[in-house]
Amino acid sequence: MIKQSALDQFNGIKKDIEKGYSYFQNNFKMYNDFIRFVFKSSISPAAQSANQELEIPNMEFNICEAYISRLCGEFSKMDPAFSIRAKEGVKLIDPRVIDVVEAHTKAAFIGGDKRSLSYHLYRDLLSGGYSVAKIYTDYADEMAFDQKIFVERVFDPTLTVFDPLARKSHKGDGRFCCELFPKTEDEAIAMYGSDIVKEVSFTRDSSIQQFNWSYVNQQEKILLFAEFYKKKSKRTKILKLANGHSVTEKSYEEFMQKWENAGILEQAPIVLKSRMTDIETIDKYTITGSKIIDHKETNFSMLPLVFFDGNSVIVRDDMNAQSEQVVRPYVYQARDTQKMKNFAGQSLCNELENTVQHKWIAPVEGIPDNKDYQLAYISPQKAQVVLYNQFKDGDPNQPLNPPREIVRTPIPPEISATFQMADNTMQVILGSYDAAQGNNEGDLSGIAIMQGAMHSNAAAMPYTMGFIEGWGRCGEIYLNLLPKYFVTPRTIPVILPNGKRDFYEINKGDNVKFDYDVSALELTIEPGVNFAVQKQIALKTIEHLMSVSESFKAFMDENGLEVLLDNIDIRGIDKLRAASGEWMAQQKEKAAQAAEAQKNAITPEKLMEEQVNIEKMKVQMEAESSQRKAEVEMAKVTTTSAVQNKEADIKFLEVMSEIQGADLDRALEQEHLDSQNARAAIELATSVSKHINEVEMEKLKHEKESNEKTE
Repeated sequence: MIKQSALDQFNGIKKDIEKGYSYFQNNFKMYNDFIRFVFKSSISPAAQSANQELEIPNMEFNICEAYISRLCGEFSKMDPAFSIRAKEGVKLIDPRVIDVVEAHTKAAFIGGDKRSLSYHLYRDLLSGGYSVAKIYTDYADEMAFDQKIFVERVFDPTLTVFDPLARKSHKGDGRFCCELFPKTEDEAIAMYGSDIVKEVSFTRDSSIQQFNWSYVNQQEKILLFAEFYKKKSKRTKILKLANGHSVTEKSYEEFMQKWENAGILEQAPIVLKSRMTDIETIDKYTITGSKIIDHKETNFSMLPLVFFDGNSVIVRDDMNAQSEQVVRPYVYQARDTQKMKNFAGQSLCNELENTVQHKWIAPVEGIPDNKDYQLAYISPQKAQVVLYNQFKDGDPNQPLNPPREIVRTPIPPEISATFQMADNTMQVILGSYDAAQGNNEGDLSGIAIMQGAMHSNAAAMPYTMGFIEGWGRCGEIYLNLLPKYFVTPRTIPVILPNGKRDFYEINKGDNVKFDYDVSALELTIEPGVNFAVQKQIALKTIEHLMSVSESFKAFMDENGLEVLLDNIDIRGIDKLRAASGEWMAQQKEKAAQAAEAQKNAITPEKLMEEQVNIEKMKVQMEAESSQRKAEVEMAKVTTTSAVQNKEADIKFLEVMSEIQGADLDRALEQEHLDSQNARAAIELATSVSKHINEVEMEKLKHEKESNEKTE
């Protein structure tokens, strides 16, 4: 059941589609004209009719497609460099998320199917001026329950409509986008019932500018359906958390409820600040020219149609006119040169076709009646004598002019010169130079031609950058959808840093979980540098440096094999790169072992060095022996002198000892006398003290007895 609010949008949606289609209609026409001009015929139907009327052959010499095909071939070998990082000020809960998401994004956008997608998108840019890709989700297959994110080129870029007010290259800043699907009347009835064709008029308006929702094409009734994607803004309060994340107030309340229910004791991230903002979501409407068939609210926050801009410009014809976007294919400026080459070639072919085949001019009467003689006129390629009748009817008075050879009028050289000049003019206009030139010349010429081919890539760089901007926008949408659809355990493809493809299981156990904030990561993409021509130039440069510098050659032999292999395109190069790393490690280990063995090996040089060292040691030992002998002699002299001095000292000490001995005896005797005197004095003092004590004791005893008697 479609909401009434959605049904009320019908008139506005229909008006937006018609205005957007009308704004870009000239570019639709240019896209179809150049696609036809490059890939089908470079001669318009009007020019073909004019040539038929003038009986000029409708020959064409298309050289535009070759330039586009070469650039597409070189582009097919380009690997855009994806890089994913956290936005400034955001701290991820699990830093491994960045590595896994980047590895998966590379696998999703650099796989075999995506190479074909990028090739066709880039070819559209060069030949038609623009292209459109679509991102959508669907089940991986009819038996799957997990949804997958798909990136595809729309079937027909001229059946897409974008907001005329969009200003960015990918038009993702517009209010809406739309893809149109033509269905036959029978298909429409089978899908939506017979009511879908009621009140529908299958007639085409005579005005070219009129947008038709239904028309008749080759006796078949066609009805247009539109998938219309419109941005819807909702005023929402967002919160800045302490962990660096920004969430809506509603999401934070749900988070806090889960935090409390889980019984986590840690402090939940607190709110630092808040503000009001507009959150954009995408609504999808399916409509026809008479009503809205379906309405859905999607999980997309970005428009799913991505515009790939080639090298368009905004043009205003005069100051009062409305500005408009003009898409320009790669061969936009070369169309007239292609027409000139076609015209010169047609003129040249016409000259060749109308070349006079007659060899002789002669009067009828002068041709002999003899058939054998006539063979010289009929078969001029055979060597024969030309015979003729000199006189009319044999009358000498009526001489006839002899036969003479017809001189062909030469083809004007200007035609051939113009035909050849068109090639050089095309190269100058496109800024492209043929790398096949100079192959028979010297090496220097070949290098110069390769440089020219690389410069032709630079001339096409605006289209490469337009592709990169659109491709990056596809990556942003893909990155935004991952945590919304990859919510269950599943195995996803990844590309490892060494370039190998592998698989990783997400949302299970301790593995990475795709529950990151959609605004936490950002993607950048840059054009790869491994174009074929650039690789050839790099390889030539390495070869030249190795030939002129032995040091550089030795360095490359030891450490430069990986760089050398990066500039070589052969089958199995990935396996060769992987094996080269192991081989280089083995070679370094062997070199280290050989150096150690060589260091310990005995060589004639080492023997001679050893003999020289022995002779040096002999001389050193003799010098040391002589020095020791001299030291011994000196020691003997010193010892003798010391002994003599010692004997004198001993005698001196003996005399001093005798003197000191006599003094000691006297000192001992005096000390003995002093001790005796001291002992006598002590005994005397003791006796006196004893006597005094006895007297005191008697006195005390006497006083005690006196006191007792008194009582």
